[in-house]
Amino acid sequence: MPHSKDSTPYDAGYKLLFSNPRMVQDLLEGFVKPEWIDELDFSTLEPFKASFTTDDLRERHDDSIWRVKMGPDWLYLYLLIEFQSSDDYFMACRIMTYMGLLYQDLIRHEPLRKGRKLPPVLPIVLYSGTRDWTGPVNIADLVHRPHPALARFVPDLSYCLVDERDIPERFSEAYPENVLGHIIGLGFSQTTDEMHHRVKQLKALLNAPHSQPLQRSVAVWLNRLLRVRFRDEAIPELQNLNEVDAMLAEKLDDWTAQWKREGLEKGRQEGRQEGRQQEAAAMLLRFLAKRFGDIDEATRLQVQNAPVEQIEAWGDRVLDAETLSDVFEPMTRQ
Repeated sequence: MPHSKDSTPYDAGYKLLFSNPRMVQDLLEGFVKPEWIDELDFSTLEPFKASFTTDDLRERHDDSIWRVKMGPDWLYLYLLIEFQSSDDYFMACRIMTYMGLLYQDLIRHEPLRKGRKLPPVLPIVLYSGTRDWTGPVNIADLVHRPHPALARFVPDLSYCLVDERDIPERFSEAYPENVLGHIIGLGFSQTTDEMHHRVKQLKALLNAPHSQPLQRSVAVWLNRLLRVRFRDEAIPELQNLNEVDAMLAEKLDDWTAQWKREGLEKGRQEGRQEGRQQEAAAMLLRFLAKRFGDIDEATRLQVQNAPVEQIEAWGDRVLDAETLSDVFEPMTRQ
């Protein structure tokens, strides 16, 4: 799947990050945390190059497939990274398709003979969008069943959703060695001081010689994050976290001032939007009261908590509606 229009250039850096086994291990140990985690031999963790291609998969930039030994057997990990501002409601169907293609590839190229079992696959969706994820995590919840007898023909396949917004604020303190936790924390930093502090933590964590490739990947990702966050295309390509640390120290005052200005402007815009919503809600409630009499508390709360667009749509129905419920019921039927 290509990046959506809401994605940003630094998103592509995630692909580079998850080409490192340390990141995959951190994802499993810190965020997926299955009860059988101790049965995995992370020294065997390796990328798996599948040969299947479809038009959809050929365009995807953010899938990676790994495998790790679980006892004597392989467990395959199918990792998808979603950067859309809203979720993919039909993700479970996509997961089922990708897993089917992966199994076909394994049957063709691995020594799987008649009577042998296919290996287990753990599909993981890492979501970094800004809105709630609403898509069902099991394909069975997407399939209509007009008759109970058809239930046994409905597929039953789930994926593991890791929503970055659900990660505890103090995660990095609980898991100080988890690189992925610090990286996600960087993305949610509220101030330049906090961002600088997290960069220093990552520097200390990735200081060993064997961590240099991952440190470079983190620096590349950070470079894209900073360009987007501060709309500064003049930031040079950074090769390591020492360079990131030095640049943050140099620009800290300027960027802090910019962040504050943007925060004030955002607050003003949100305040104006909230005022418009409250005004629209109050007006609709007055119209409803004049047209239908006393308004019950449930309806009042429904209007007061609705977005402006919804309130305006209800307002268009007030004059033609015969009853109060006519104003709202058509909305719930859509």
